[in-house]
Amino acid sequence: MKKLSLSLLALLCLSLNGQQQLVVLGIAQDAGKPQIGCTKSCCQPGSPTGKVVSLALLDSSYSAWTLYEASPDITEQLRLIPPQYDSIPRNVFLSHAHIGHYTGLMYFGREAMNADSVKVHTGPRMHSFLQSNGPWSQLVDLGNIELVKVAANIDLKDTLIRRSRIPTASILSQFEVPHRDEFSETFGFHISSPRKKLIFIPDIDKWEKWDIDLIALLKDVDYALIDGTFYDGAELPGRDMNAIPHPFVVETMALLEDLPASEKAKVYFIHLNHTNPLWDPNSEASKTVKSKGFNIAREGQIFEL
Repeated sequence: MKKLSLSLLALLCLSLNGQQQLVVLGIAQDAGKPQIGCTKSCCQPGSPTGKVVSLALLDSSYSAWTLYEASPDITEQLRLIPPQYDSIPRNVFLSHAHIGHYTGLMYFGREAMNADSVKVHTGPRMHSFLQSNGPWSQLVDLGNIELVKVAANIDLKDTLIRRSRIPTASILSQFEVPHRDEFSETFGFHISSPRKKLIFIPDIDKWEKWDIDLIALLKDVDYALIDGTFYDGAELPGRDMNAIPHPFVVETMALLEDLPASEKAKVYFIHLNHTNPLWDPNSEASKTVKSKGFNIAREGQIFEL
């Protein structure tokens, strides 16, 4: 495996003033929690509920802000944004074309808020998918969103500053990861301020399918919000887990078990399936994760950058 270095990342770099925060707007897998059609105890009244995975990047120097993933829970999630910021993001970054990561774009349309030119940054295949298929193409035609095509691992500075004018003190970058790419490529994200560095990988197939060394990558960041969809392979009896590959939390912990405590503490599992026992902070699985030195992302959590 090769090391993912900053020289391989696509960088966007603007002002170095202000305080940056990354706010967790949701931690659930694409269908949320409770999940439609689920009759298990994990989705019964009284069990923990949660919004679909999404993050907000805020910079105290600006009223504008950036959204990572436009989830179907976007209406409720935007209520978590402090009132000193604009009511909607100026920029949206999408990882890929699975339902939890882009369908919130529909609320920018004329049936809802009728937004004006929200910049939506995507990979080339995702760009083509949105531009060529309704109802997303209508958002483009009516000017509710403006698609910005970007690619992984190339210099984005000139393109993004010119076309998007992203007001943030952070360095934003993206890199491609292996996943079920039926309609688009899949990106992970790197966010770096003068003080802290963070990676966000909500979806990926098994770590061994990636040509990047996760252990080496962890050494270069302060926080890692990574795919924790399934705790182990026993959550979906009767389902072929090979058809929905994700690194089980137990596999990731085993991969990283020999790291020092300071490295393990950087890891926050996110994108939890409704069946994942990590929803319950008092479950044996949650206690195991904590005892081994790892963390579980929670809705409303703030990472200072």
